[in-house]
Amino acid sequence: MKSQTSETFVFALGGLGEVGKNMYAIMHEDEIIIIDAGVMFPEDDLLGIDYVLADYTFLKQNEEKIKGLFITHGHEDHIGAIPYVLNHLNIPIIYAPKVASELIKNKLEDRGVKYSNIVVIDEDMTPQFKHFKIEFFRTTHSIPDSYGISVMTPNGRVVTTGDFKFDLTPIGPMANLGKMARIGEEGVKLLMSDSTNALVPGFSTSESDVDEALSDIIRGCKGRIILATFASNIYRVIHIIETCRKNNRKVAAFGRSMINSIEIAKSCGLIKDKSVFITSDEANRMKPQNVCLLCTGSQGEPLAALSRIANGSDANITLMPDDTVIFSSSPIPGNAMSINRVINKLYLKGAEVYTTSNEADIHTSGHAKQDELKGKYTVEMK
Repeated sequence: MKSQTSETFVFALGGLGEVGKNMYAIMHEDEIIIIDAGVMFPEDDLLGIDYVLADYTFLKQNEEKIKGLFITHGHEDHIGAIPYVLNHLNIPIIYAPKVASELIKNKLEDRGVKYSNIVVIDEDMTPQFKHFKIEFFRTTHSIPDSYGISVMTPNGRVVTTGDFKFDLTPIGPMANLGKMARIGEEGVKLLMSDSTNALVPGFSTSESDVDEALSDIIRGCKGRIILATFASNIYRVIHIIETCRKNNRKVAAFGRSMINSIEIAKSCGLIKDKSVFITSDEANRMKPQNVCLLCTGSQGEPLAALSRIANGSDANITLMPDDTVIFSSSPIPGNAMSINRVINKLYLKGAEVYTTSNEADIHTSGHAKQDELKGKYTVEMK
């Protein structure tokens, strides 16, 4: 992108043509803004590797130009690298949504990284620099407080959607279609869109449909429920908790990430009734029909709570033959064998198991499919 005087550079350090380590940068003359700083989880051939990070060499070479880091939402592939970035680069300020900011603070504390200049964003904010003017617009995703970002540059407007879907019956707030349309009317030179499901035809299932399907299963269960889902899918977690409350079930949370997500949801006012929660000891003393164990391990991770329960190695919970186990998730590529091993162990111990292969819609993606992406182009690329 080039004006009469100088060029605007837009480049991806990660997240382009791959799922994970999302990190984009926009540079004009002596200013750089960074959008997201995520990790990518390793494939099976990267033995001993915990995370895959972007290459920050260019940013380090141009460190004095960096004006800020802007975060679209709080998933690991968008915020997971922030502790490493802060150890290598001088980031003057981080702009992040409320839930993402809380997740970032927890992550920095765990890593022993001291950083205090995090500004919570909303749709009314318009940070400005010499060459850039930034706007935010609310989107719908599987985590609260997800935003797209519009950057006005001397050579035109650049828009990145973050991760999104169009859900007309969402669990949380609706996406701000009006603001998207206004940005589109004003003109967009470059649209960088979430394309995770770009090759999947049709529209994604509404989160409300998933909520209804899970409610039907929970209402019909006579014994204890063990429910595994992504801890980062905070809207799903919130409505599982609410459904349990309506059906006179108490909830015991297992897994560090699940417990952290619930605590953040409480602190952000997303969970108001805290009386629904119980400890593992209380869960063991209660009648099975009044208990739901909400846990990590939906991807068959060997050390996660559900795997320990399936293996019989969990110190607090022993699987019972009339348990119902629900996988409210989809397999991440490369995890199918691990998940199947856990499911087989659960079946062998007499549990009833629900997965996404069942007829019920107990999971949906937070990423737009083909027809939703066409709608995004219509709204923003006028």
